[in-house]
Amino acid sequence: MFLVARDDGRLAGFGYGYTGAYGQWWTEHVARALTPEQKGAWLDPAHFEVVELHVRPALQRRGVGSLLLAQLLSRQPHDRAVLTTQAGSRQARRFYAKNGWTELAPVDFGAGFAPYVVLGKRLTSRPETVSPL
Repeated sequence: MFLVARDDGRLAGFGYGYTGAYGQWWTEHVARALTPEQKGAWLDPAHFEVVELHVRPALQRRGVGSLLLAQLLSRQPHDRAVLTTQAGSRQARRFYAKNGWTELAPVDFGAGFAPYVVLGKRLTSRPETVSPL
């Protein structure tokens, strides 16, 4: 799923994600970083992975990222979501904490990657499907 936010017709931000599963590069790296209990809670069965979330710097801290993230999560079918963000980005970590995410574990993606941290969020209210009469 891919969403775009616009401000006066210009790109303000975007976010995307998909259903994660074992056998995918990202999921396999994250699975190695989690305890067996965490894997069961966050990766089993399929889960939603927030892959990217970006807002133009001039529009940050105005709610665009929170709205994009909320819309992205409301439009997918899973009861939990996971993502990674750079461990050294205090701004990103504050943003996700403010939006209800829990830090789960550090993750190592290998040589050439900065240190990252895995975050998870339980999605308690799922949209209901309503059939037309």
